[in-house]
Formats: sequence, C-alpha cells, structure tokens
Amino acid sequence: MKQFRRVEPTIVESIGGQYKRQIVVKTFQTEDDQLHEFTTYGAEGKRAGAVIAVTKDKKIVTMYQFRPAPERWMYDLPGGGINEGEDPQVGIIRELKEETGYVPGHVEFLGELDARDAYMNGHWYYYLATDCALSETGRQLDIEEEEQGAEVRLITVSELVENAKRGDMTDPVAVLLAYEKLQSIGG
Repeated sequence: MKQFRRVEPTIVESIGGQYKRQIVVKTFQTEDDQLHEFTTYGAEGKRAGAVIAVTKDKKIVTMYQFRPAPERWMYDLPGGGINEGEDPQVGIIRELKEETGYVPGHVEFLGELDARDAYMNGHWYYYLATDCALSETGRQLDIEEEEQGAEVRLITVSELVENAKRGDMTDPVAVLLAYEKLQSIGG
C-alpha cells in the first residue's frame, strides 16, 4: 500500500457568483517520488452537520429542496454550516430552528465524520432530536433557501429510511447512524 504525504503546492480558488464555493487542489507525494494531484470541493476546516428531528407525534422533520448536482428535488435533513467557534450541537439546533421553525425537547449525538465524500473537505456532525415542536417565531430561512422555495415536509420513519435507500435524500449516513433508534420510534 502506498503512503501518501501531503506536499505543496495547495491551490485554493473560490468559484461561483452569489453563492461562492471553494475548490482546493491538493498535492501528495508517495514514497516512489510520484506526485498525485487531487481536486477537492469545499473549504478545508469547514464544519457542518445535520439533525434527524422527530416530532412528538413521531414524524420526521425534513427539508425538500432542489439540489443542483443530481438536478432534482430531494429530501434534506435540517442542518448546515457551523460557525467558527460555535459548539456543533448549538449550531445544528440553530439550523433546525432557522430552516424549519422546530425546536427540540431532547438532543442526542449520533456521530461525526471527516469523510462524507472522497473529494469533499470538511467535518460533519450528526444528531437525533426528539420531542420537536414548532417555535413561536417560526422559520428564518437564509436568502438562498427562500429564493429556491425550500419546503418543510413531515414524513414517517419508514419514508425516511426508504428515501435513504433510494438515494432520494442527502445525508443518508445519518439514517444509518440512527437506524436502531429510528426502529424503536416506529412509523
């Protein structure tokens, strides 16, 4: 097995208009002195996450949004970027409230990943929130979500699992992390 050691140069470029994204080109050297260049997506050190939010009547709170890579509408778990210095759980609860208007009664950590995709930089945190209820203030969507018509949809646990199996949602790994707990919730 070859050993890969990161070397310079690293090339970072921001692309896009209103919603800029970063491309990071990383270079690695192996023990046979070969250089290997990989183009990755997203800022290094970026933190994000998602939450499986379960209402008191055992419905799963999801976002239904257009996703540009697969070019179709998909189910998303509420979540998003965690601000610098922000505790991941606090960030995910903030995202849940902003995107859906729901607040949790109880939050449980499911796990974290630094390899959501072989070419995507970042670190992801996943949570299970139960006894979720609508807040008095409601949703506070960011401009991108508002302009694109993101919807809140309540679905059953079975529908969530099927969406993950069929590739009809982002973050299916969260469903795997929570699978046993979801089975005990039922629906």
